[in-house]
Amino acid sequence: MATAAPHRTLDPADVQHLNFSQTVGLVNEPNMCSGGAATIRTVLREVPGLGAGRRILEVGSNTGFSVLEMASATRCDVFGIDIEESSVRFSRNKAAALDLDNAHFSVGDGTRIEFPDGHFDMVFASNVTSFIPDRQRAIDEYYRVLNRFGVLAAVPIFYHRRPSARLLEEVERAIGAPLPRFSREDWEGMFGRPGSELFFSEEYEYLDLSPEQIDDYVAAVLAQPCNDGMSDALREAAGKRLRYFYTLFNENLGYCRYAILLYRKSGPTQFPILHASAPVPGTVLHR
Repeated sequence: MATAAPHRTLDPADVQHLNFSQTVGLVNEPNMCSGGAATIRTVLREVPGLGAGRRILEVGSNTGFSVLEMASATRCDVFGIDIEESSVRFSRNKAAALDLDNAHFSVGDGTRIEFPDGHFDMVFASNVTSFIPDRQRAIDEYYRVLNRFGVLAAVPIFYHRRPSARLLEEVERAIGAPLPRFSREDWEGMFGRPGSELFFSEEYEYLDLSPEQIDDYVAAVLAQPCNDGMSDALREAAGKRLRYFYTLFNENLGYCRYAILLYRKSGPTQFPILHASAPVPGTVLHR
C-alpha cells in the first residue's frame, strides 16, 4: 500500500516549497471531506435505495477516504476519479488491502467524466468543485452522468465571515489555486439545475483546534505504514510542512462553515406546491 517513489526522490529541503496537494501526495494524508465519516453517514442515510446493484461516483476521490467509506457501508459499486495518478494508485492499493472489490479508482477530470449519460445513482462531489476553474462545466458533467432520479451530493465550504486579505492570499498560496469567496447561497444556486430539487441541506461550523491536536494529527499521518520508508530528515520536514498547513487552515476555517447539500436530479412530478409548511418547534421527537 506504500507509494515509495516520492520518498526516494524528494530532497527534504524541497518540502518547504510544496503546496498542500503535493504534500498530501507525499505523505498520503487521508484528506477526508468536511465532517469525515459522519458526513458520509448522513449522506447515505438521507439518500434512499443505495445498495447492491447501485452505482456511486466520487469526483475528486484523492486518497480514497470517501469511496472506501461508501463501498464498505453500502455494497454499491463506488467509483472514484482524481487527476493525481499517485493518489489513484494509493487508493487502489488500499481498496485491495481492505478486500473492497466494489471500490474502483481511475484517473479522471471532473469537467470530462469518462462515463456514459445516466450511469450513476449518486454523484458525490464534496468540496472539489472549489478547485475546478470551469465549475459550471463540471456541474453539468455531474448531472449528465446521473440517472433520471439520481442525487448530486455536495459538501462545499463557504465563508460566513470575511477574513483578512492577508489570510486569503496565504491560503491561496498553500492550496496552489484561487480561493472562491462564495456564500452558501452562491453554492446552492450554482449546484441547482432546472428541474432539480434541493431536498436536504444542513449547515455546520468548524471547531477551533489546539496546537496539541494538530501535533497529534500530524503524528498520526506520518505514522501510517505507507510512510515507513521515509528518512528521518524527510519525516521531520514533512511534519513541519503539515503543521504549517493545518495551523493556517484552522485559522481560515474559523471564518468558514460547510453544508451538506443533496439535489435530486428530477422528480416524478415538477408541479410546485401551493400551501407551504414548516415544522413547529418543540413538536418533533428525536429518538
